[in-house]
Amino acid sequence: MIIRDATEEDLPAIVAIYNESIPGGRATADLEPVTAESRRAWFRDFDPDRRPCWVAEESGRVVGCVYLRSFYAGRPAYDKTAEISTYLSSDYQGRGLGTELKKRMIAACPRLGVENLLSFYFDHNEVSRRVNEKLGFQDAAHLAGIAEVFGEKRGLVIAILRIGSAKV
Repeated sequence: MIIRDATEEDLPAIVAIYNESIPGGRATADLEPVTAESRRAWFRDFDPDRRPCWVAEESGRVVGCVYLRSFYAGRPAYDKTAEISTYLSSDYQGRGLGTELKKRMIAACPRLGVENLLSFYFDHNEVSRRVNEKLGFQDAAHLAGIAEVFGEKRGLVIAILRIGSAKV
């Protein structure tokens, strides 16, 4: 398994993996598939030195990604806070890859200038909850019933990891 900085050529694979997560209603608030073209500007905002997007590649195939986004639209007072997101191809879920990707990004946070790492997840997403607990994230907020996903009201949990207290 190779974990590397994503390139724009990886965008179709990243989008395909993301789109796989939509029907399950546990990992994203998008309800319809997105296109690589609609995500091009989003992708170009990543910066390997501050807010990277990495892909996991096996046998030349992108099978997962992990990335950091600036919190609260990148306002300067929140510069040391970032949100982490992880998506895996369905045939690579349940193998520990998501935890490994998250661990590696956590380990990189000091050089990326991140002191506070946020993980947003739906309150019915038990897998994300368990991974976050294992890595030392603490629940900081629960916004009950804030989303409607395929006719079901869902809550959003915001968990925080103070870098330096990580269990990596």
